[in-house]
Amino acid sequence: MVAQPGPEPAISSSATHRDRGQSGEEDLQGLGHSSRRMITVTVREHVFNECNSGKNAFGPAFFEQHLSVVVEYAMRLGGTLGADLEIIELAGWLRDIAAVQDVAALRRHPVLSAEIARRMLLEKGYPSGRAERVATCIASHSAPIETGNGRPEEVCVSSADAMSQIVRPAYWLCFAFQVRRRGFAEGRDWLRQRVENNWAALIPPARAIIGKEYRQVAEFLRL
Repeated sequence: MVAQPGPEPAISSSATHRDRGQSGEEDLQGLGHSSRRMITVTVREHVFNECNSGKNAFGPAFFEQHLSVVVEYAMRLGGTLGADLEIIELAGWLRDIAAVQDVAALRRHPVLSAEIARRMLLEKGYPSGRAERVATCIASHSAPIETGNGRPEEVCVSSADAMSQIVRPAYWLCFAFQVRRRGFAEGRDWLRQRVENNWAALIPPARAIIGKEYRQVAEFLRL
């Protein structure tokens, strides 16, 4: 039996309206909060099912050990930075969808996942301006973005992606060995360098959230 996705992240209706941008008010007039929330739930269930399909080279654990972790940390950062939590959550669930569906897309998965997300959201009737903001977050998520160099949502999602790779070392060692086919020492060194680079690139609020976990992982990997 396939497990069901865990509980949804909590989002207040007021928080989803932050940082709407120039066309935000117009975008939200045609689709109520409850309808948009249903789209988010449907997207999350779709991604969960894709992660549990046989074509996902990252394994079913990718949903809980990476995607869910990214959404959690991105939304925590979003509360600090005043970002739009609805945009963050949708981008968090969909940002790796191209690679989940086809591991051959891994190198280009930010751009390809953005295209998939844009198309999926528009097909579901999601406001076009907001769908574009979700796609922008996804396309720019491969490295942490500094505050001021992008929208708050982009900063949150890109930072949370790096945070997840620091706080879940067991999964990423498995990734190094099984997906990237590295040997023990090579895989360990790959993760060590990735953790070090991600930590160096994080904004201060992100470091404050996972400082304890980073120190533990650094000791584990002997950075």
